[in-house]
Amino acid sequence: MSNFGQYILIIDDNLENLEFTAKTLKDDGFLISLAQDAQTALIELDQLIPDLILLDIMMPEIDGIELCRIIKKNEKLAEIPVIFLTAKSQAEDLAEGFKAGAVDYINKPFNRLELLVRVKNHIELSLSRKKILEMNKTRDKLYSIIAHDIRSPLSGIDMTINAIADGYLKQRSDDFTEMVTHLKKTITETIILLENLLTWTKLHNQNLLLSAEVQNIYPIILECVQLFKGNANNKKITINVDATDEIKAYFDEISIHVVLRNLIFNAIKFTPENGTINIYAQNISGFVQISVKDTGVGISEDVIGKLLKNQEYFTTTGTNKEQGSGLGLLLCKEFVEKHGGKIWVESEVGKGSDFKFTLPMCTEQAKGINN
Repeated sequence: MSNFGQYILIIDDNLENLEFTAKTLKDDGFLISLAQDAQTALIELDQLIPDLILLDIMMPEIDGIELCRIIKKNEKLAEIPVIFLTAKSQAEDLAEGFKAGAVDYINKPFNRLELLVRVKNHIELSLSRKKILEMNKTRDKLYSIIAHDIRSPLSGIDMTINAIADGYLKQRSDDFTEMVTHLKKTITETIILLENLLTWTKLHNQNLLLSAEVQNIYPIILECVQLFKGNANNKKITINVDATDEIKAYFDEISIHVVLRNLIFNAIKFTPENGTINIYAQNISGFVQISVKDTGVGISEDVIGKLLKNQEYFTTTGTNKEQGSGLGLLLCKEFVEKHGGKIWVESEVGKGSDFKFTLPMCTEQAKGINN
Protein backbone atom coordinates (compact mmCIF):
# COMPACT_ATOMS: atom_id res chain seq x y z
CA MET A 1 0.00 0.00 0.00
CA SER A 2 1.33 3.45 -0.90
CA ASN A 3 1.50 5.88 2.03
CA PHE A 4 1.02 8.91 -0.24
CA GLY A 5 -2.01 10.90 0.88
CA GLN A 6 -2.51 8.99 4.14
CA TYR A 7 -3.08 11.56 6.89
CA ILE A 8 -1.98 11.05 10.51
CA LEU A 9 -2.64 13.31 13.50
CA ILE A 10 0.03 13.10 16.22
CA ILE A 11 -0.89 14.38 19.70
CA ASP A 12 1.91 14.62 22.27
CA ASP A 13 2.81 17.39 24.75
CA ASN A 14 6.53 16.50 24.50
CA LEU A 15 7.93 18.54 21.60
CA GLU A 16 10.97 16.28 21.13
CA ASN A 17 8.79 13.15 20.85
CA LEU A 18 6.41 15.00 18.55
CA GLU A 19 9.18 16.04 16.16
CA PHE A 20 10.78 12.57 16.10
CA THR A 21 7.48 10.82 15.39
CA ALA A 22 6.49 13.37 12.74
CA LYS A 23 9.82 13.14 10.90
CA THR A 24 9.76 9.33 10.91
CA LEU A 25 6.29 9.19 9.36
CA LYS A 26 6.81 12.12 7.01
CA ASP A 27 9.99 10.54 5.60
CA ASP A 28 7.90 7.47 4.77
CA GLY A 29 5.36 9.47 2.77
CA PHE A 30 2.61 10.19 5.30
CA LEU A 31 0.88 13.55 5.65
CA ILE A 32 1.21 14.85 9.20
CA SER A 33 -0.64 17.22 11.55
CA LEU A 34 0.60 17.98 15.07
CA ALA A 35 -1.03 18.95 18.38
CA GLN A 36 0.47 19.37 21.86
CA ASP A 37 -2.78 19.30 23.78
CA ALA A 38 -6.37 18.03 23.57
CA GLN A 39 -7.96 21.38 22.65
CA THR A 40 -5.62 21.90 19.69
CA ALA A 41 -6.24 18.32 18.60
CA LEU A 42 -10.03 18.79 18.64
CA ILE A 43 -9.68 21.96 16.54
CA GLU A 44 -7.63 19.96 14.01
CA LEU A 45 -10.20 17.16 13.97
CA ASP A 46 -12.98 19.66 13.31
CA GLN A 47 -11.25 20.72 10.11
CA LEU A 48 -9.92 17.46 8.65
CA ILE A 49 -10.51 13.76 9.37
CA PRO A 50 -7.24 11.79 9.64
CA ASP A 51 -6.73 8.16 8.69
CA LEU A 52 -5.12 7.43 12.07
CA ILE A 53 -4.38 9.17 15.39
CA LEU A 54 -1.21 8.69 17.47
CA LEU A 55 -2.07 9.84 20.99
CA ASP A 56 0.13 10.28 24.04
CA ILE A 57 -1.54 9.04 27.25
CA MET A 58 0.17 11.47 29.65
CA MET A 59 -0.92 15.03 28.80
CA PRO A 60 -1.90 18.07 30.91
CA GLU A 61 -5.54 19.01 31.62
CA ILE A 62 -7.20 16.41 29.40
CA ASP A 63 -5.14 13.20 29.22
CA GLY A 64 -4.99 10.84 26.25
CA ILE A 65 -7.53 8.34 27.59
CA GLU A 66 -10.15 11.05 28.19
CA LEU A 67 -9.46 12.59 24.76
CA CYS A 68 -9.89 9.17 23.18
CA ARG A 69 -13.31 8.87 24.85
CA ILE A 70 -14.29 12.30 23.47
CA ILE A 71 -13.18 11.30 19.98
CA LYS A 72 -15.07 8.00 20.03
CA LYS A 73 -18.29 9.73 21.13
CA ASN A 74 -18.20 11.89 17.99
CA GLU A 75 -19.99 10.09 15.16
CA LYS A 76 -17.73 11.66 12.50
CA LEU A 77 -14.55 10.60 14.32
CA ALA A 78 -15.54 7.32 15.94
CA GLU A 79 -14.10 5.06 13.21
CA ILE A 80 -10.62 6.63 13.25
CA PRO A 81 -8.10 4.13 14.70
CA VAL A 82 -6.26 5.48 17.77
CA ILE A 83 -2.84 4.17 18.83
CA PHE A 84 -1.58 5.24 22.25
CA LEU A 85 2.02 6.40 22.74
CA THR A 86 2.97 5.69 26.32
CA ALA A 87 6.01 5.43 28.54
CA LYS A 88 3.92 3.28 30.90
CA SER A 89 3.31 -0.42 30.65
CA GLN A 90 1.00 -0.92 33.63
CA ALA A 91 -1.85 -3.23 32.81
CA GLU A 92 -4.52 -0.93 34.28
CA ASP A 93 -3.49 2.01 32.02
CA LEU A 94 -3.55 -0.17 28.91
CA ALA A 95 -6.89 -1.69 29.89
CA GLU A 96 -8.40 1.77 30.32
CA GLY A 97 -6.98 2.80 26.96
CA PHE A 98 -8.57 -0.14 25.16
CA LYS A 99 -11.88 0.49 26.96
CA ALA A 100 -11.75 4.08 25.70
CA GLY A 101 -11.54 2.78 22.12
CA ALA A 102 -7.84 2.51 21.25
CA VAL A 103 -6.76 -0.22 18.82
CA ASP A 104 -3.12 -0.54 19.90
CA TYR A 105 -0.31 1.04 21.92
CA ILE A 106 3.42 1.64 21.45
CA ASN A 107 5.76 1.94 24.40
CA LYS A 108 8.22 4.83 24.47
CA PRO A 109 10.97 4.95 23.51
CA PHE A 110 9.99 3.17 20.28
CA ASN A 111 12.08 2.40 17.23
CA ARG A 112 11.33 3.57 13.72
CA LEU A 113 10.49 0.15 12.26
CA GLU A 114 7.99 -0.74 15.01
CA LEU A 115 6.24 2.61 14.59
CA LEU A 116 5.94 2.28 10.81
CA VAL A 117 4.76 -1.33 10.88
CA ARG A 118 2.03 -0.69 13.46
CA VAL A 119 0.85 2.49 11.76
CA LYS A 120 0.67 0.85 8.32
CA ASN A 121 -1.10 -2.25 9.66
CA HIS A 122 -3.82 -0.26 11.40
CA ILE A 123 -4.38 2.07 8.46
CA GLU A 124 -4.79 -0.95 6.16
CA LEU A 125 -7.19 -2.58 8.62
CA SER A 126 -9.19 0.64 8.89
CA LEU A 127 -9.40 1.06 5.11
CA SER A 128 -10.47 -2.57 4.71
CA ARG A 129 -13.16 -2.15 7.33
CA LYS A 130 -14.46 1.01 5.62
CA LYS A 131 -14.57 -0.82 2.30
CA ILE A 132 -16.54 -3.72 3.80
CA LEU A 133 -19.00 -1.34 5.47
CA GLU A 134 -19.50 0.56 2.20
CA MET A 135 -19.98 -2.70 0.30
CA ASN A 136 -22.61 -3.81 2.81
CA LYS A 137 -24.42 -0.47 2.53
CA THR A 138 -24.25 -0.69 -1.25
CA ARG A 139 -25.54 -4.26 -1.26
CA ASP A 140 -28.43 -3.51 1.11
CA LYS A 141 -29.45 -0.42 -0.87
CA LEU A 142 -29.18 -2.27 -4.16
CA TYR A 143 -31.21 -5.26 -2.98
CA SER A 144 -33.88 -2.90 -1.66
CA ILE A 145 -34.12 -1.17 -5.04
CA ILE A 146 -34.22 -4.45 -6.96
CA ALA A 147 -36.84 -5.97 -4.64
CA HIS A 148 -39.04 -2.94 -5.31
CA ASP A 149 -38.42 -3.01 -9.07
CA ILE A 150 -39.05 -6.74 -9.41
CA ARG A 151 -42.20 -6.76 -7.27
CA SER A 152 -43.99 -4.23 -9.49
CA PRO A 153 -43.60 -5.97 -12.90
CA LEU A 154 -44.25 -9.42 -11.42
CA SER A 155 -47.52 -8.14 -9.95
CA GLY A 156 -48.45 -6.76 -13.37
CA ILE A 157 -47.58 -10.04 -15.07
CA ASP A 158 -49.68 -11.96 -12.54
CA MET A 159 -52.70 -9.70 -13.04
CA THR A 160 -52.44 -9.92 -16.84
CA ILE A 161 -52.20 -13.73 -16.85
CA ASN A 162 -55.15 -13.98 -14.45
CA ALA A 163 -57.24 -11.71 -16.69
CA ILE A 164 -56.47 -13.89 -19.71
CA ALA A 165 -57.03 -17.13 -17.80
CA ASP A 166 -60.38 -15.93 -16.44
CA GLY A 167 -61.62 -15.10 -19.94
CA TYR A 168 -61.96 -11.33 -19.48
CA LEU A 169 -60.27 -10.74 -22.84
CA LYS A 170 -61.26 -12.20 -26.19
CA GLN A 171 -58.41 -13.62 -28.19
CA ARG A 172 -57.45 -11.63 -31.31
CA SER A 173 -59.19 -8.53 -29.95
CA ASP A 174 -57.26 -5.24 -29.88
CA ASP A 175 -57.24 -5.26 -26.06
CA PHE A 176 -55.87 -8.80 -26.03
CA THR A 177 -53.09 -7.96 -28.49
CA GLU A 178 -52.15 -4.83 -26.55
CA MET A 179 -52.04 -6.70 -23.25
CA VAL A 180 -49.91 -9.55 -24.62
CA THR A 181 -47.48 -7.03 -26.15
CA HIS A 182 -47.21 -5.27 -22.80
CA LEU A 183 -46.76 -8.63 -21.07
CA LYS A 184 -43.85 -9.59 -23.36
CA LYS A 185 -42.18 -6.20 -22.76
CA THR A 186 -42.53 -6.52 -19.00
CA ILE A 187 -41.11 -10.05 -19.01
CA THR A 188 -38.09 -8.86 -21.06
CA GLU A 189 -37.42 -6.03 -18.60
CA THR A 190 -37.67 -8.38 -15.61
CA ILE A 191 -35.36 -10.96 -17.20
CA ILE A 192 -32.74 -8.27 -17.88
CA LEU A 193 -32.99 -7.07 -14.27
CA LEU A 194 -32.53 -10.61 -12.93
CA GLU A 195 -29.62 -11.29 -15.28
CA ASN A 196 -27.92 -8.08 -14.13
CA LEU A 197 -28.43 -9.04 -10.49
CA LEU A 198 -26.93 -12.51 -11.01
CA THR A 199 -23.97 -11.06 -12.94
CA TRP A 200 -23.35 -8.39 -10.31
CA THR A 201 -23.47 -11.02 -7.54
CA LYS A 202 -20.96 -13.26 -9.34
CA LEU A 203 -18.71 -10.31 -10.03
CA HIS A 204 -18.63 -9.21 -6.38
CA ASN A 205 -18.22 -12.75 -5.09
CA GLN A 206 -15.17 -12.98 -7.39
CA ASN A 207 -16.66 -16.04 -9.09
CA LEU A 208 -16.82 -14.39 -12.51
CA LEU A 209 -13.62 -14.75 -14.53
CA LEU A 210 -13.25 -12.85 -17.78
CA SER A 211 -11.96 -14.72 -20.81
CA ALA A 212 -10.67 -12.05 -23.16
CA GLU A 213 -9.26 -12.33 -26.66
CA VAL A 214 -8.79 -10.13 -29.72
CA GLN A 215 -12.04 -10.35 -31.69
CA ASN A 216 -14.57 -8.40 -33.75
CA ILE A 217 -16.94 -6.13 -31.85
CA TYR A 218 -19.35 -5.81 -34.80
CA PRO A 219 -21.12 -9.22 -34.39
CA ILE A 220 -21.66 -8.56 -30.67
CA ILE A 221 -23.31 -5.22 -31.45
CA LEU A 222 -25.60 -6.86 -34.03
CA GLU A 223 -26.60 -9.62 -31.57
CA CYS A 224 -27.59 -7.05 -28.93
CA VAL A 225 -29.52 -4.95 -31.45
CA GLN A 226 -31.40 -8.05 -32.62
CA LEU A 227 -32.22 -8.92 -29.00
CA PHE A 228 -34.14 -5.65 -28.57
CA LYS A 229 -35.54 -5.38 -32.08
CA GLY A 230 -39.07 -6.07 -30.79
CA ASN A 231 -38.77 -3.41 -28.07
CA ALA A 232 -37.55 -0.87 -30.62
CA ASN A 233 -40.29 -1.75 -33.13
CA ASN A 234 -42.97 -1.32 -30.46
CA LYS A 235 -41.84 2.31 -30.05
CA LYS A 236 -41.14 2.78 -33.78
CA ILE A 237 -37.48 3.47 -32.96
CA THR A 238 -34.88 3.10 -35.71
CA ILE A 239 -31.51 1.60 -34.72
CA ASN A 240 -28.53 2.23 -37.02
CA VAL A 241 -25.17 0.51 -36.67
CA ASP A 242 -22.03 2.13 -38.10
CA ALA A 243 -19.26 -0.43 -37.63
CA THR A 244 -17.41 -3.06 -39.67
CA ASP A 245 -15.79 -6.46 -39.21
CA GLU A 246 -12.43 -4.70 -39.29
CA ILE A 247 -13.02 -3.18 -35.82
CA LYS A 248 -11.24 -5.54 -33.43
CA ALA A 249 -10.64 -5.21 -29.70
CA TYR A 250 -9.33 -7.29 -26.80
CA PHE A 251 -12.38 -8.14 -24.67
CA ASP A 252 -14.41 -10.80 -22.90
CA GLU A 253 -17.48 -11.50 -25.04
CA ILE A 254 -19.93 -12.24 -22.20
CA SER A 255 -19.19 -9.13 -20.15
CA ILE A 256 -19.16 -6.74 -23.13
CA HIS A 257 -22.42 -8.31 -24.27
CA VAL A 258 -23.79 -7.23 -20.85
CA VAL A 259 -22.46 -3.69 -21.39
CA LEU A 260 -23.95 -3.28 -24.88
CA ARG A 261 -27.21 -4.93 -23.85
CA ASN A 262 -27.71 -2.47 -21.00
CA LEU A 263 -26.73 0.62 -23.01
CA ILE A 264 -29.04 -0.29 -25.91
CA PHE A 265 -31.89 -1.19 -23.54
CA ASN A 266 -31.49 2.17 -21.77
CA ALA A 267 -31.38 4.03 -25.09
CA ILE A 268 -34.68 2.44 -26.13
CA LYS A 269 -36.13 3.03 -22.69
CA PHE A 270 -35.46 6.78 -22.72
CA THR A 271 -36.21 7.44 -26.39
CA PRO A 272 -39.81 8.37 -27.27
CA GLU A 273 -41.68 6.91 -30.24
CA ASN A 274 -40.26 7.53 -33.73
CA GLY A 275 -36.81 8.25 -32.29
CA THR A 276 -33.42 7.08 -33.52
CA ILE A 277 -30.49 5.23 -31.92
CA ASN A 278 -27.09 5.30 -33.64
CA ILE A 279 -24.36 2.87 -32.60
CA TYR A 280 -20.80 3.59 -33.70
CA ALA A 281 -17.52 1.68 -33.31
CA GLN A 282 -14.20 3.17 -34.37
CA ASN A 283 -10.47 3.07 -33.63
CA ILE A 284 -9.27 6.09 -31.64
CA SER A 285 -5.76 6.51 -30.21
CA GLY A 286 -5.06 2.80 -29.84
CA PHE A 287 -8.46 1.97 -28.36
CA VAL A 288 -11.80 0.96 -29.86
CA GLN A 289 -14.49 3.49 -28.93
CA ILE A 290 -18.13 2.38 -28.96
CA SER A 291 -20.93 4.94 -28.86
CA VAL A 292 -24.66 4.38 -28.23
CA LYS A 293 -26.34 7.67 -29.12
CA ASP A 294 -30.08 8.28 -28.86
CA THR A 295 -32.56 11.07 -29.58
CA GLY A 296 -34.23 10.58 -26.21
CA VAL A 297 -35.19 12.75 -23.27
CA GLY A 298 -31.58 13.46 -22.24
CA ILE A 299 -30.03 13.74 -18.79
CA SER A 300 -29.70 16.85 -16.63
CA GLU A 301 -26.23 18.06 -15.57
CA ASP A 302 -26.78 17.23 -11.89
CA VAL A 303 -27.70 13.62 -12.73
CA ILE A 304 -24.77 13.29 -15.16
CA GLY A 305 -22.50 14.23 -12.26
CA LYS A 306 -23.81 11.24 -10.28
CA LEU A 307 -24.12 8.66 -13.05
CA LEU A 308 -21.43 6.01 -13.36
CA LYS A 309 -20.11 6.76 -9.88
CA ASN A 310 -19.83 4.11 -7.20
CA GLN A 311 -22.69 3.94 -4.68
CA GLU A 312 -25.07 5.86 -7.00
CA TYR A 313 -28.26 4.14 -8.17
CA PHE A 314 -31.24 5.57 -10.01
CA THR A 315 -34.58 3.81 -10.31
CA THR A 316 -36.07 5.53 -13.32
CA THR A 317 -39.07 5.07 -15.58
CA GLY A 318 -38.76 5.20 -19.37
CA THR A 319 -40.91 7.09 -21.86
CA ASN A 320 -43.33 4.12 -22.05
CA LYS A 321 -43.11 3.43 -18.29
CA GLU A 322 -40.30 0.89 -18.70
CA GLN A 323 -38.73 -0.07 -15.38
CA GLY A 324 -35.06 -0.14 -14.31
CA SER A 325 -32.85 -0.21 -11.22
CA GLY A 326 -29.61 1.55 -12.21
CA LEU A 327 -27.74 -1.73 -11.67
CA GLY A 328 -27.11 -2.04 -15.42
CA LEU A 329 -25.01 1.12 -15.57
CA LEU A 330 -23.00 0.01 -12.55
CA LEU A 331 -22.22 -3.28 -14.31
CA CYS A 332 -21.22 -1.37 -17.46
CA LYS A 333 -18.76 0.73 -15.49
CA GLU A 334 -17.22 -2.22 -13.65
CA PHE A 335 -16.84 -4.38 -16.76
CA VAL A 336 -15.39 -1.61 -18.92
CA GLU A 337 -12.89 -0.63 -16.23
CA LYS A 338 -11.85 -4.27 -15.72
CA HIS A 339 -10.88 -4.25 -19.40
CA GLY A 340 -8.69 -1.19 -18.90
CA GLY A 341 -11.19 1.07 -20.68
CA LYS A 342 -13.34 3.97 -19.55
CA ILE A 343 -17.02 4.88 -19.89
CA TRP A 344 -18.73 8.27 -19.90
CA VAL A 345 -21.86 10.05 -21.10
CA GLU A 346 -22.56 13.24 -23.02
CA SER A 347 -26.14 14.45 -22.88
CA GLU A 348 -28.48 17.39 -23.22
CA VAL A 349 -32.02 17.49 -21.86
CA GLY A 350 -34.57 17.19 -24.66
CA LYS A 351 -31.98 16.25 -27.28
CA GLY A 352 -30.70 12.84 -26.24
CA SER A 353 -27.73 11.05 -24.69
CA ASP A 354 -24.52 9.54 -26.00
CA PHE A 355 -22.97 6.79 -23.85
CA LYS A 356 -19.42 6.01 -24.90
CA PHE A 357 -16.89 3.45 -23.75
CA THR A 358 -13.47 2.28 -24.85
CA LEU A 359 -11.89 -1.15 -25.10
CA PRO A 360 -8.21 -2.02 -25.51
CA MET A 361 -6.94 -3.29 -28.85
CA CYS A 362 -4.31 -5.55 -27.28
CA THR A 363 -3.52 -7.42 -24.05
CA GLU A 364 -0.97 -4.83 -22.85
CA GLN A 365 -3.73 -2.24 -22.42
CA ALA A 366 -6.03 -4.57 -20.46
CA LYS A 367 -4.25 -4.77 -17.11
CA GLY A 368 -7.41 -4.92 -15.00
CA ILE A 369 -8.88 -8.16 -16.33
CA ASN A 370 -9.39 -10.73 -13.54
CA ASN A 371 -7.41 -8.58 -11.05
